[in-house]
Amino acid sequence: MADNAGRQEQMSQSYNPVLSPREASQTISALGIRKANTRSWQLLLLGVLAGVYIGIGSHLFLVAMQAGMGRLVGGAAFGVGLVLVVVAGAELFTGNIIMVIGTLTRKFTIGRMVRSWLAVYIGNAVGALLFVALMWHAGLLAQHGTATAVGQYAGEVATAKLQLTFTEAFIRGILCNMLVVLAIIMAILSKDIISKIACCILPIMAFVASGFEHSIANMYLIPAGLLAQGGGWSTLGASLQNIIPVTLGNIVGGLAILLLHPNRIRQFILLTTGKSV
Repeated sequence: MADNAGRQEQMSQSYNPVLSPREASQTISALGIRKANTRSWQLLLLGVLAGVYIGIGSHLFLVAMQAGMGRLVGGAAFGVGLVLVVVAGAELFTGNIIMVIGTLTRKFTIGRMVRSWLAVYIGNAVGALLFVALMWHAGLLAQHGTATAVGQYAGEVATAKLQLTFTEAFIRGILCNMLVVLAIIMAILSKDIISKIACCILPIMAFVASGFEHSIANMYLIPAGLLAQGGGWSTLGASLQNIIPVTLGNIVGGLAILLLHPNRIRQFILLTTGKSV
């Protein structure tokens, strides 16, 4: 009997890599409040950092794909960008869609959420373009006016993305951010770094391999490809014909995945406010 009691106590004290519902609620609420109360210039700088991180993941994707490693490996390489955002700490627009939970629980206003989205989105764009400039001047996209092997592949990727219709880009953006938001939520629910890394990489590998569209990644991939093809910086405005519908799709997809889990949202609201909905 004593042995059984001891084993049961040991099992009850065993490590659980997932936060309890109450811990998860408190973590997500605190995260949203922190984002809502962060100053705009701080959000902008953290957004720049995330733009660079996603640029790193995007460039790793190009390298993996050009080397013939396949879309699954390329997707895993791209996942490094989100791992850096989540683990090292930065602000990513597509992940910040989860702030909607904070508005539902009345932790902060819609205005604060929109302010955060705008500051982070601009920061992400600046960071992504900054990383494009670094890769360009490092000679990793082109050398002496001739595209490198990775640059040639970047050009093919950019051309394919710019050939998408508005509807195609929009729907691929929806599907992409459903997976990104799931990755963010699962990473938040995880306690340890290894679990967070796995939760980030697997959904991102799925969306990349499936051909979905991520607005912040495209802020690196399309300009990088256009420059490698010989276009000047003045030609980068063409990126917007893809980035605008993909951004709208990313917003809808993030909201959709949150609203498709009404029970979880009700649980968060109940735990954080003590009210039923």
